[in-house]
Amino acid sequence: MRVLVTGASGFLESWTVKALVQAGHEVTACDLRRRDRLFRAIATEAPDDRVSWRDLDVADSGAVEAMIGEDGPEVIIHLAALLIPPCWDDPAAAAQVNVVGHINVFEAARRHGVRQVVYASSLAARIRNADGAHSTIYGTFKDWNETFAATYFAQYGLPSVGLRPAIVYGPGREAGATAFVNQAIAAVVAGKDHQLPLRWQSRLEYVEQVAGLFHRCTEAEIPGALASDVSATLTTDDDFIAALGRVVPGCQVVAAPHGPVKAATEEDIAALQELVGPWRHIDLDDGIRRAIEGMALLEPSPIT
Repeated sequence: MRVLVTGASGFLESWTVKALVQAGHEVTACDLRRRDRLFRAIATEAPDDRVSWRDLDVADSGAVEAMIGEDGPEVIIHLAALLIPPCWDDPAAAAQVNVVGHINVFEAARRHGVRQVVYASSLAARIRNADGAHSTIYGTFKDWNETFAATYFAQYGLPSVGLRPAIVYGPGREAGATAFVNQAIAAVVAGKDHQLPLRWQSRLEYVEQVAGLFHRCTEAEIPGALASDVSATLTTDDDFIAALGRVVPGCQVVAAPHGPVKAATEEDIAALQELVGPWRHIDLDDGIRRAIEGMALLEPSPIT
């Protein structure tokens, strides 16, 4: 298939492009500007002639319309987004990407006969405070993305699925509020002592597994407007520290001194299981080993 990927220069995005190319698909990789350093570092065996890099601002409706009309993708994987910190810093600017960009992609996809859209939601879409409000502006946007996709399918019949990654880690993770897992692994790689910034209970998801699920959704026949988490295994900060100690004996990583402030909701993966079938969860020890091996291959190290 020909697949168009937005935000393709990012962390999860680069791994998703790699998964698509390795599966034999033709990929148009779009971002504000071409930054293919990470993709080239992690996809050394992927054929370059299967990826075409293009500049695209998803907030520009005319540019999105022209790109999709010219490229003619069968499926779009829409991953372009601003993460939690930029959404707090400038909600209006972030909404241009996370809300208006989402609309632009769906509108152009419908007008040009794209078969389906696979997009990144987030576990943040489901996390709420005790008063029922979302805990982040980013989560508010992602929840809205899911609601819009469902309403859009009801009105126009464009199938879509939004996947909700939780804490994604692995080689190349640099930015975002949950990059602290990668920062701890990078400290271990560098032989440094490290203290985690907060207490948490969540789902840790190795990037290759998450990217693989985006790829599998691309090839599936999506029956409506679906949304799903991507894993079910809960992990605490103490579990993570113990796993680090098993993989790198003697490393010094300690928990934050503060009480629990970050917790995941109960998993909701039924829709994804129905769509793509079972998948193997990359357990924490295996994921940490893969992350350490991959970080050693990235020059310069993307985690500082």
